[in-house]
Amino acid sequence: QTDPFGDPFSRDPEGEHQATPQASASASRTTNLVTRDPFARGSGRRALAAAIASPANPLTARVMVNRVWAQFFGSHLVNTPSNFGRSGQPPSHQALLDDLAVRFVQQGWSIKTLVREIVTSATYRQSSQHDTTKAAIDPANERLWRMNRRRLTVEQWRDSLLFVGGELDRAGGKSIDPEKPDERRRTLYSRISRLGLNAMLMQFDYPDANVHAERRATTVTPGQKLTALNGPFALARAKALAARITRDATGTDTQIILAYELLFARQPSARELDLGRTYLAKPADGAMTRWERYAQALMTTNEAMYVD
Repeated sequence: QTDPFGDPFSRDPEGEHQATPQASASASRTTNLVTRDPFARGSGRRALAAAIASPANPLTARVMVNRVWAQFFGSHLVNTPSNFGRSGQPPSHQALLDDLAVRFVQQGWSIKTLVREIVTSATYRQSSQHDTTKAAIDPANERLWRMNRRRLTVEQWRDSLLFVGGELDRAGGKSIDPEKPDERRRTLYSRISRLGLNAMLMQFDYPDANVHAERRATTVTPGQKLTALNGPFALARAKALAARITRDATGTDTQIILAYELLFARQPSARELDLGRTYLAKPADGAMTRWERYAQALMTTNEAMYVD
């Protein structure tokens, strides 16, 4: 669609951002919007908010679309999400960003509508399978020829463990300690302290609350896997999942199939089914039952921690 905002991302031959006439006109409209009302009424915060979220301001819609896009694709259209200025990077798909931003405003700044459009697109519904020919042309997947493989955030991962065991408590209320084994409310309500970040959140790359973070780092450390394998919270979730499976299904094969459906949304392969039977047939050793250990092993697989 035609972009009424203009194109603030064009560059001159030296690679500097260069405002087009349309972008300059857009900036002028935004400036006039501010100067017409010098924020003389009250504190001026309401007028400032109106200027920021005005259809005449091209920046706000683009920034919002860029951040929503990254939540689903694991990468931004503008790879400097907190810097749309001259020193930032231009968008990888400028026309796409402009089109989504224009319609985001036209549709009343509806995030629900924007999300629906993204997740029903052919691009979002692609497989993450590797293609050697396409990878040779675009190894970084900048052209989105496949879906990016993404690790779950700590909030998503913790909530998924509660959900598969039938324990997730969706109630609101006061903040929680996400590490407590008996805490079943959503990770969204975790207590965040600037003096000391919770150990579980910190282990899985939750950003430092003392500084601006335009994105989360994605690290892979031994501590993450040890927390998922031996942490008190993870052990409690393994026991809950084992209890649900043995309660809701009868017969080893049926129970293994239910475990895979709950955790991976698929049926186990013949080899996976055979491995499960062999493991569960062995006698228990230690404080946990064989099913609890099996559930624990499945919950710590990469398939349970990554969106593939």
